Amino acid sequence: MHLPIAKKELVESFLSARFVISSLVSVLLVTTTIIVLTGSYEEQFHDYQSRVRQQDQFIDQYGHYNRLGWMSRMMRPPSYFQVLVLGIDREAQQDNFISNPVAALLSRLDFVTIVTIIFSLMAILFSYDAISGEREAGMLRQLLAVGASRRSIVLGKFLGGLASVLIPFTIGVLAGLLYIALNPAIQLRGPDFALFGYLLLASWLFISTFFGLGLLFSSTSRTSGQSILKSLFAWVILVLVIPNISPFLAAELYTIPSAAKIEQETSAMMDTERDEILRKKWREMLEVKYPDLKPIVALSRTEIESRIKTDPALRARYDLYSREYEEIITLVNQDQRRKVEKVSETFNERSKSQERLAMILTSLSPAANFVFIATDVSETGIEADNYWGRQSGEYQRQMGQYAEAQYQKEKEKNPAYDSNDYLNLRARPRFTYRPSSFAERFIGTMPQLGVLVLFNLLFLSGAVAAFQRYDVR
Repeated sequence: MHLPIAKKELVESFLSARFVISSLVSVLLVTTTIIVLTGSYEEQFHDYQSRVRQQDQFIDQYGHYNRLGWMSRMMRPPSYFQVLVLGIDREAQQDNFISNPVAALLSRLDFVTIVTIIFSLMAILFSYDAISGEREAGMLRQLLAVGASRRSIVLGKFLGGLASVLIPFTIGVLAGLLYIALNPAIQLRGPDFALFGYLLLASWLFISTFFGLGLLFSSTSRTSGQSILKSLFAWVILVLVIPNISPFLAAELYTIPSAAKIEQETSAMMDTERDEILRKKWREMLEVKYPDLKPIVALSRTEIESRIKTDPALRARYDLYSREYEEIITLVNQDQRRKVEKVSETFNERSKSQERLAMILTSLSPAANFVFIATDVSETGIEADNYWGRQSGEYQRQMGQYAEAQYQKEKEKNPAYDSNDYLNLRARPRFTYRPSSFAERFIGTMPQLGVLVLFNLLFLSGAVAAFQRYDVR
């Protein structure tokens, strides 16, 4: 019996003004947003390429071993899924060739915002009077009189009403995806379409959650006015309050030092503290082992090279001094790096714990779960940052090993060569970012998808149970 009711609900929705309006809103909003974000992605990608070229040119011309980490900072390419999901704003503090302060002042509109704000509200507007409105019109008594069960009425209302929301939404999404597929700046592959399909499925589940919420309150309210007030209050709690308050609550429950403070501490360890230790050890070495070289090391670089070229004994002595000094530099750097790594590891572990607590608290909101799914699927969220961190860390180790080998080669050629001299790094390994696979993203977001399914079951079963005791008079 629920299928005829669903069909009736769907036909009535097709003939209503709100269906036409929702279809227009969906097509206009989704396609306009995708067009704007596609243009923004193209600019970001060109900017990224320009910064990479400039960094390569700078290292080729001015590379030196001592400041390699500062000169070869990793740059992450923008994900072309940003045409749908903006995710974490990693460029907020970066001055680039397209910096525009106006955009930072205004709220960002993307696919996630459209789904979590506009279509969740639209789902409530389609469902808040599904039961209470029928009672006011006297239709519930007629349905029960012709033999329809209360359960079939709720299920029919849910299926038909939800379809009337999802159809215009899906039309808008498909129109936007068609624009993406035809855009030559975005080269989509087979797995990308699977990711788009998965994101669409998650969107359906999220929208159906709020349709079920509206249906639940409609089944517990005598009038449609009461139903919409309850639904909107619950919407504010689930979409605005819980996601926004949870990170601050997690920070209060699990306190950690600020990232700025940790960065200051680690920078001091590798800068002023390291230099002080190095100077002290260098003076001790010079006083104890090489007092005869004091007049030599006080000379300019050109004078030193001239003296050791004409004096083989001095060259051997200076070579021994230079090697021992390099060993001291290496040992001091290793010690300081270990201290920095220990501080950073402790901070990262505590940060991850706080992050997990915040995610647990925000999982009480279907909006937060959908955001986690959308950002992880589009490679613009927390998991993508972790994935990037692992790959960039591995590349930095490879780059460090390559630079060390090149530096030692130069040192063998010229004992007076030091870490502040030009180092040829033109043949260095290049970094290529490899996004995670569809299977990894799917498995990683399964818990959040499961939570959305649970919210659907909770609200729908609640509506069925509430309608069993509903007074249709």
